[in-house]
Amino acid sequence: MITLFTELEIKNKVGELAYTIKKRQHEQPPVFICVLNGAFMFFTDLVKQVGDCHIDFIRAKSYDNQHQGEIYINKSFELNIEGKDVYLVDDIYDSGNTMNRLIKHLSYGNPKSVTPVTLFKRHTAKNDDLIYGFNLENEYWLIGYGLDANDGTKRNLPHILGFLPED
Repeated sequence: MITLFTELEIKNKVGELAYTIKKRQHEQPPVFICVLNGAFMFFTDLVKQVGDCHIDFIRAKSYDNQHQGEIYINKSFELNIEGKDVYLVDDIYDSGNTMNRLIKHLSYGNPKSVTPVTLFKRHTAKNDDLIYGFNLENEYWLIGYGLDANDGTKRNLPHILGFLPED
């Protein structure tokens, strides 16, 4: 296991992302929706820096075994998002399946716009609307800063560790 991103690198990148979002014109305070559980640390640090906004949470679970590729929403957003700019904040954009499913779900609330925001993006992932921090050039499994060690632990680390699945 190696340290991929330090606490300072993450802090600086989150600041850059917040600045990018603040530069956008919003007629009213935007809505930030956190995808639980992995994005909670990133989300918290991001919304502290973007200024006036509304916050809410959503939770989705993907099942890869029997229900190939199905994504279930375990907890939906509660705010009225009609006519509002919405930022859907997740930890990592990998295949895009979860994000696309959540964007479709949010569209039923008739928002003005939905912009996905992630701290990490796999280099193979494609999404022109995505605001992201770090481009991952490898297939490391990420641990820390909200992401767990596949057993619910290590989310509280202030940095990101990585290892290759075969390690």
